[in-house]
Amino acid sequence: MDDMVELRCKNCGAPLDAKDVQSDAKFVTCQYCGTSQQRIDAKAYMDQMMGEIKSWMSKAMPMGYAGASMDNVDPIARYNIYMTNVKPMVEPEIREFRLDMNSLISSPLIVLPFNKGDPLRAKRSSKQAFEFNAKLKSIEALAMDQENKPKIAEAESISAAYALIANNSKLLTDTTPGRFALMANNFTEAANNMSKCQGYEPFVKRLNALVEVCFASDYVLNGNAVDCIVKAERGVKALEEAKKELFKSPTMAVMIRAVDVEISQSKTLLHIAEMAQQTSSDPLQLLNILNDVSSLKYPKNPKWDYLLDKKERDVEMFSWIESIMDARSSGTLPVCAGDGNLLYPFWDVDLKYSFTTGALFSKKSVEVTEDLLIPATFTVSETALSNPRTGLTDIFAAAPEASILTKIKGQENSISGGAGIGTLADSAANNSPGTRKIVIPLSTKTEATKLVEEYLKQCSSSHSKLKLSKPLVKKLVYIPCNLNGDSISLPKAFGNLTPKVVSALGAKGIVII
Repeated sequence: MDDMVELRCKNCGAPLDAKDVQSDAKFVTCQYCGTSQQRIDAKAYMDQMMGEIKSWMSKAMPMGYAGASMDNVDPIARYNIYMTNVKPMVEPEIREFRLDMNSLISSPLIVLPFNKGDPLRAKRSSKQAFEFNAKLKSIEALAMDQENKPKIAEAESISAAYALIANNSKLLTDTTPGRFALMANNFTEAANNMSKCQGYEPFVKRLNALVEVCFASDYVLNGNAVDCIVKAERGVKALEEAKKELFKSPTMAVMIRAVDVEISQSKTLLHIAEMAQQTSSDPLQLLNILNDVSSLKYPKNPKWDYLLDKKERDVEMFSWIESIMDARSSGTLPVCAGDGNLLYPFWDVDLKYSFTTGALFSKKSVEVTEDLLIPATFTVSETALSNPRTGLTDIFAAAPEASILTKIKGQENSISGGAGIGTLADSAANNSPGTRKIVIPLSTKTEATKLVEEYLKQCSSSHSKLKLSKPLVKKLVYIPCNLNGDSISLPKAFGNLTPKVVSALGAKGIVII
């Protein structure tokens, strides 16, 4: 156990760098978790751990051998001690560690800089894993035969790799400066450890790929989009190669889903860097916007969860952010006519329906084409998801009441009231947003289509003579509005068709840049 006499990080349990052990500096910094600590505290933790290991060893060793140096014990006696006393105690824990490692690697091991979602949560702490690794090192001299010696060595490598990955799971949730560089170091060391284990080759490739992704994240956080692109591309390619290897290794197949997620995350990171480079935007500004958007909590609703929980929707969401950032520099947005200090995104929907009017010989079918507008922020409103009427221009509620005589004679032209909305939507033209603030769209085209379909189901139940065709969500347009404090006022053209969700959300429930 003499080789274990070294300083240990009091935070994560990792052995500190040799230069720190040999130095006389008062403070030392862990290269695995980034914690700075007094040398005396690192020494105190090491002494505590050594005491626990000696106590553990004394329980495993037969009388007369506790505390003795194994180098001075006869090899046959060492073998018998291991097989009789140590192996029955340590093997169950090794098996449990293997199971925990398989559970760990079946989850995504990274979270992008702007992501606020729940990252990987390791069952064991890094301290527990490093301490178990130290226990295994303490019995190395006992496992001398060709069967047990490799098993202990492999268990040491797995426990060390587990500890390093557990360290990363904690780094994902804090704001340690240079945390992605620390994570890259941990993944590198974990890969070195796992390369000593047979059957883990695809996992080693995955870990090395994540090193590239971590460096890409570090670059983008420092405003370096160019190098981020290089590293992200390497990371994506390496992860895809690792995935191919998984199909050849049944024991490693538990990682396939996790690697798919990591590939998607890496491609998103690559897209962010490309966005920043193409639009001449500051990558940090982009990250702040993405951070705000990804931090939003969407309401839980059984009808909507399958759409709002999809990671794939991020691609479309990011494309809206990209177009806004591009318009801020030299591009344009489809802006409707009107004045206002805020541009609010709306989905322009083309709706065709028919209804029956008249009685007896005057009875006939009338076809009508209407426009609906859907605030592209409706997805963050629990009310809009539960009651679609509040999330769009409710044209059937705003219909003018026809006289009984008009209905009998079949002179009704419409049972809806959205004529002015169509004129407003049609005025959209590609223009620079100027200095006006812009609301970020928080919905996809698919989600807008679903909202209209849910709305039409409601309307069909209350309008028995209404026949509806499939709505067409045409495009996203930006309508000039007025922002006063947290209050948003839509143009007068909306009249009594103003979607309730706009005033209900105000400026607090959305993202404005």
